[in-house]
Amino acid sequence: MTSQLSSTTDESIAVFRSLDDIPFIKFPTRLDRMLMVVCRRGEIAAEIDLDRKRMGECSVMVLRPGHQIGRCRVSPDFDGFFITVAQEKLNIILPSLQYVIPYSLKYTSDPVIEMTQEELESLTMIYDMLRRKLKETRPFSERALASLFEVLFYEALGIYASRSKQTTHKSRREELLAEFIDLLERYFKSERAVNFYADKLFVTPKHLSAVLKEISGKTAGEWIDNRVVLEAKLMLRTTGMNVQEISAALNFSNQSFFGKYFKHLTGSSPREYRSKLSEF
Repeated sequence: MTSQLSSTTDESIAVFRSLDDIPFIKFPTRLDRMLMVVCRRGEIAAEIDLDRKRMGECSVMVLRPGHQIGRCRVSPDFDGFFITVAQEKLNIILPSLQYVIPYSLKYTSDPVIEMTQEELESLTMIYDMLRRKLKETRPFSERALASLFEVLFYEALGIYASRSKQTTHKSRREELLAEFIDLLERYFKSERAVNFYADKLFVTPKHLSAVLKEISGKTAGEWIDNRVVLEAKLMLRTTGMNVQEISAALNFSNQSFFGKYFKHLTGSSPREYRSKLSEF
C-alpha cells in the first residue's frame, strides 16, 4: 500500500492513503481523535463499538473520538484516503457542536454513508488541497490548513445532513442532549445516577429523562446504562483485565454488584460474555 502522504509536525492534522501507515491507530484501538475514511474503490470491513460495519465503493465514514475499532480488513483493490484530526485541534477549529447533534444521533451507530460521484469528487478535491497545504511552511499556512479542514467538516456534515430529515436549527432540547452527552463521556465511569447529570445541567431528573426520551428514544438512565455496558464489553473483549479490575475501573462498589448490573442489562454475566467471545 501507499505510504503516508504528509502530516503536520505534531500530527494534529494528518492525511494517509493506507490504514497501515497511521502510526497512532493499532487495532484494537479507541480513537482519541476524529477519523474520516473515504473509500473510492474496493472495501473496508471493521468492527466499530462491537458491531461489524462495511464501507464499499464511493462511501464515507466519520468517527468522533471515543469509538472503539477492531478487526479491520482492507481489500487489496482499496483506493481511498484517511484524514485524522486530534481532539485538541478539533476544539480549536470547531469550538461549537451546534450543527452536529441533530445528525450525530442518527449516524453514531451507523456512520457509513454512500455518496454520489459529485460528493466524492468534492471530498477528494479538499483532501488534495489539504495534502498539499500540509507540505507548506509559508506564513499563514496553519490558518489556511484550519480553514480547509473546516470546509471539509461542513462538506461531510452536509452529506450526512442530506440523508436526514432533521433541520439545522438547534433547539434548547437538542442543546440539552448535546450537553448531557458531553457530560456522560466525561463522567460515566464514576457517575451512574441521573440526579448527578440533572444537577450539572440545572434541570430536574424527570425533565432530563423526558427530553432525552423524546429526542433520542432513550431516557437518561438508559443512556447511562448503555454507555457503561458498552465500556464494560469493550474492556472484557479487548483487555486482559479480570472482572474485579473492570468492576473497580468502572467504579462499582464490588464485583458482585457489577456482575448483577451487567447480567441484568445483557442477559449474561461478565465471565459468560467473555467466555462466549472465545468461541468465535
